[in-house]
Amino acid sequence: LHLQTYIFANDNTGLRVIDALRRASERKVKVFMLIDAYGSFPFSNANKKLLEQSGVHFRLYATLFSSESMYLARRLHHKIIIADKKTALVGGLNIADKYSGNQDVYPWLDYAVYSRGEVCEYLHFLCEAFYHKKKFQPPRPAQQLISKNQPAAKLIRFRRNDWIKGQNEIHKSYNEAIISAKSSITLVASYFLPGNRFRKLLQNAAHNGVDIKIILTGKSDIPSMGLAEHFLYDFYLKNNIKIYEWNDSVMHGKAMIVDQKWATVGSYNLNFLSHYISVELNTDIVDAVFVERLSDHLQRITINNCSEITHTFPAKRNMLLERFKRWLAYNFYRLLMFFMVPSRKYKP
Repeated sequence: LHLQTYIFANDNTGLRVIDALRRASERKVKVFMLIDAYGSFPFSNANKKLLEQSGVHFRLYATLFSSESMYLARRLHHKIIIADKKTALVGGLNIADKYSGNQDVYPWLDYAVYSRGEVCEYLHFLCEAFYHKKKFQPPRPAQQLISKNQPAAKLIRFRRNDWIKGQNEIHKSYNEAIISAKSSITLVASYFLPGNRFRKLLQNAAHNGVDIKIILTGKSDIPSMGLAEHFLYDFYLKNNIKIYEWNDSVMHGKAMIVDQKWATVGSYNLNFLSHYISVELNTDIVDAVFVERLSDHLQRITINNCSEITHTFPAKRNMLLERFKRWLAYNFYRLLMFFMVPSRKYKP
């Protein structure tokens, strides 16, 4: 059993997962847990001791003085759990109470894909390589048939993004899907700060008659990032791209559907950090039933839980001040990325 995630909180959800991992280890299951040193800081020493006493193999990714922290901003951002090389969950959900909510607080909106079959071997060997700090050697091509016995084959492939290590698969998947779009694109995007090239692809698709909807969060957990996102609203509206804001909680999901035929779900945010710095993982899916269900769900929440944005500054008395704050936030993140990216090949 491999569990790898960015945030592992010391809360009730974290304790429940730790208890489940300990019980698995006591059943003689080999359990490996890798969590990001920054995203999960501070991880409880008491919980670490509990895991290790139960035989769980535990490690922090990219602690301050390690070979993995050569680039300080490079973080383990993917979220995976893989069991027996046959069952896997890949998505954007960290391990924390905020993803389950309670009677008083609505849970964060996020997504993951549950997969079964031989295709999951790819993830097992990927997690094994990360845990043991080895070079990843895929056991077979990343694209596999989930089921070879069904007339309508369900295609799935796992896509990585680790630009520092020469992997840029998720970014390519997004670009290729948008370029090939004929009728519709639905994007679910947290921390959405696409670069000029990506925005140009959306602009071209919209001008070619593709119906584009983007679902963003109305309540950002990082206020400055929310302001930076709002700076780009003018661009979307001018290009006939529809914007919806999720109202009930923080929206943390990362997904896209194209032409009701293809979907991707995972940890990859459409911003400079995910593109150039973080270690990310998505699942690309070609399956009519899956895509239809996800599409129906997104349609429901846009109607029942979102507000459509039709004006950049609705009823704002201090419009100039608000515009300046958004401009400042957007350019702050662009400047930050310029200094963080370990190469001058960075192209926003």
